[in-house]
Amino acid sequence: MSLQRFGSDTLVSESIAKFIRVLVEFYANVIRPIAPQVVDAVVVAFQQTGLGVYLWLGRRILSVHQNLAAEDSIALQLVTQMVEKMSEATLALFQGTQFSDIPETTEDYFRLIERAVERAPGYIINLPTFPYIFQAAIAALEINQFHAQTSVITAWSQILAPTKRHIRMMYTNKSTVQTVTSSGTQDASATSSSAAAANSPASVSRAQQHQHHHNIRLDVYPVEQVVDLCVKHGFDLTVKLMYGLMRQFDREVVSEAADVLALLTTIVSEGPLVVKGQFNTPPLATMCEWMQAIMSQIPENNYPAADKQVVLKELAEHIQSRHWLRIKAIVSDFAAAFWRRNLGNK
Repeated sequence: MSLQRFGSDTLVSESIAKFIRVLVEFYANVIRPIAPQVVDAVVVAFQQTGLGVYLWLGRRILSVHQNLAAEDSIALQLVTQMVEKMSEATLALFQGTQFSDIPETTEDYFRLIERAVERAPGYIINLPTFPYIFQAAIAALEINQFHAQTSVITAWSQILAPTKRHIRMMYTNKSTVQTVTSSGTQDASATSSSAAAANSPASVSRAQQHQHHHNIRLDVYPVEQVVDLCVKHGFDLTVKLMYGLMRQFDREVVSEAADVLALLTTIVSEGPLVVKGQFNTPPLATMCEWMQAIMSQIPENNYPAADKQVVLKELAEHIQSRHWLRIKAIVSDFAAAFWRRNLGNK
């Protein structure tokens, strides 16, 4: 294959990648017999060269993964293996290189992860490498390059937002039964009434007829896995987000970064209780403790103690009242006030 001969040539690899993209997106009947070999060649090319174009190509393949095989589960296994192997190579690269030295690779990789978690959350989040991907995404928040910074924050939104929606749905339904999602789509907004309708005789019959023609595997959304990672590594994530909001993030990404922190707040406050079925227990004060520790490190001349206490008090009140949508406003207002007071010291 051309990738084996010219995969390390930047110009040639760009052309080959574009050709494979067209093949995968528009010629499913042609690609299916050789899909495993094509995906494997893309992975090997990236492992050998580290060129970001292959991460870009991996993302495009994920977008149309259903073209790789007649059965969705087989296609998802192919792209999951692709993401796992590309992640192993990228994580090894991250260990020996500063993110600022490889902004394009950082951007392309976290866009790949964003798409992978969107398309196949049950597969990707259960990968043995995902905890390391989670930690790498925390570390990558330090990057200053705009597009790379945006891709990391957007990846965090894709990891945390569906988890929050599932937690809220489980809390509302008072049920630890997690919603199933199609492996190729996100359907976190399903309700218990729609689930009941889906189990009606007519719906079951239609589903059986559909599955006879196209086997779509349904996966339980991995809420507990994400909750565990957020509890374990959430303080480090909160530190990175708060530092970025105060000192580092481009103003255009502040809103989404504040939203990520709000999502994390919901997950660590309510997630551990919901997955255990403790629906009548007040939200945990985990985020309040983390924020208090972070606020204590901010010098008085940068943000007065009285104002810190106002922020912490409002945060605690909204968490205990489960006013999750107001958390983002608290974080955004704090970031704006900090910037106004310290812009001259930046």
